Amino acid sequence: MQRADRWRRAVSLALLGFAVAIAAQPQPEDSPSGPAASLNVETFDFAWRKIGDTFWDESMGGVDWQAVGDELRPRARDAADNAELRLVLQNMLSRLGQSHFGVLPGPGSIESAAPADGSDGARGCTRALIRAVAGDGGSAASDAGPGFEVRFIDSMPVVSRVEPGSSADRQGLTAGLEVVRVAAQGLAALPGCLHLDSLDPPVAGMVRSRAVEGLLYGDAGDPVAVEFADLAGDRTEFVFERAHHPDAVEVGFGNLPPMRYLFETEVLETGAGRVLSVRFNVWLIPVVAAFEAALYGQPAEGSPAVDGVLIDVRGNPGGVAGTAVSIAGYLLEERVVLGRMKNRSTELNLTVFPRQVSRATKRIEGFGGPVAVLIDGGSASTSEIFAAGLQDHGRARLFGGPTAGAALPSIIERMPNGDLLMRAIADFERPSGERVEGRPVQPESAVALTREGLLAGRDEPREAALAWIVSELEREGG
Repeated sequence: MQRADRWRRAVSLALLGFAVAIAAQPQPEDSPSGPAASLNVETFDFAWRKIGDTFWDESMGGVDWQAVGDELRPRARDAADNAELRLVLQNMLSRLGQSHFGVLPGPGSIESAAPADGSDGARGCTRALIRAVAGDGGSAASDAGPGFEVRFIDSMPVVSRVEPGSSADRQGLTAGLEVVRVAAQGLAALPGCLHLDSLDPPVAGMVRSRAVEGLLYGDAGDPVAVEFADLAGDRTEFVFERAHHPDAVEVGFGNLPPMRYLFETEVLETGAGRVLSVRFNVWLIPVVAAFEAALYGQPAEGSPAVDGVLIDVRGNPGGVAGTAVSIAGYLLEERVVLGRMKNRSTELNLTVFPRQVSRATKRIEGFGGPVAVLIDGGSASTSEIFAAGLQDHGRARLFGGPTAGAALPSIIERMPNGDLLMRAIADFERPSGERVEGRPVQPESAVALTREGLLAGRDEPREAALAWIVSELEREGG
């Protein structure tokens, strides 16, 4: 896979607005002059003007944007190379305090922003790590993985799920183990070398998760060495062969390179009724057809084939917002607004229309049973729009942990120096009128993953959600 394609896939999901805020670099004693300085200023002014002209709040959220430009433009002019210029630009963007704003290297232009591969990854950032957080690492939405997922429990990276039949599964990896090292990069070094303490907690969580994902995922067939620790601190190293999930389907959208879409379902037979459990890794158009088929069977016609629904969007970074609107149409009986996108001059309502006809033009009845949604700090963007909208309309109960608090629609464009500017083009409000940006969606039932539960083979948030659905079905049946 080409590095440029991998980068575009990563940023297409808007995960990395703050990824390159890695370390403050000293300014050179001698200011550059001539074409380099001129290009630096041109690039700085391009980003400064674009954001000043298009930020949805004309008051810039109370930030004196003119003063920010006057302060940082000389630093931009004096930057020794593109790596230093990115840090200046990221400093500027961080003043807004919003996600989905960032500067990332143009394809193949990592330059000198990281130490050599042989540096001490136990204490600092390796080049592989900085490539990962800058969007040049792997992505769970497109690249091949080691066969397990990672969640952070009390800031510790822990194996949360092992994919059946994967390289990790075949070697006997179990959930609940701490991930200590990926290749040469020690994960205990992440907070220090990425300066996570300087970022807002939700943003720091996104950067941290992206770093680990970028290190673990890559080209199919490539090996990756990972070291783990158990509860006693005893360590074991495995070497996994990266592979795509056998059921993942390559899907394209617009001008973006293809991503790998995975939709998994399970129907649980309980004494109170049948419960459909679905999980998917990204919100893309095929989610709608897959959800309809899981809910009604094929061909989709008449009443739903299940009594309760559990939708797991933990770790789902977002995607196409219209997909969430379509899914909500199967679950809501009235026409409602799932949220609003607003810029300086317009407002776009994400209107949900109750679904009465299947994709095959057969009459169907909407689903009226209990709905639970699983969320966590990896649930971002469209996942947050969906969860917040159903919550505000009283249509679902949320389980797990707070979401990422990053739900702004954004675009990416090339700057004069070849690097790319990611900027949000609108704000988002949930149906209640509250913003999601910087205000993570909170579950009604806060149930955390625990290492002890994972080591015992339990997914406690999912168990709690299923128990609630069953209790609701029993109450309705009684």
